[in-house]
Amino acid sequence: MIPKHLRKSLRELQDLTGDDQSTLLRKLVGKGLAEAKMDIAVERYVKERTSLEQSSAVAGVSLWKFLDELRQRKVGLKYSTADAEAEIERLKSRLA
Repeated sequence: MIPKHLRKSLRELQDLTGDDQSTLLRKLVGKGLAEAKMDIAVERYVKERTSLEQSSAVAGVSLWKFLDELRQRKVGLKYSTADAEAEIERLKSRLA
């Protein structure tokens, strides 16, 4: 059951978008899941549990989009020369 205050917000969004409740809920859940994946990916990157490439995969976005997200969140790059060389080798093997 959806709490009363959320039902009111849903109705307001339905009026604004013209979507039926099921469609609107699917969109909201999809957006929420995408945001949660990005939050987890950024957290794992900041804690140095995953590389840039791995983090972008966790988030389900391109490396460039993930870099943009880090910039927007004012997260500095944690990227050593060894990391760069490893990423280059991984990319080379994908292209070969």
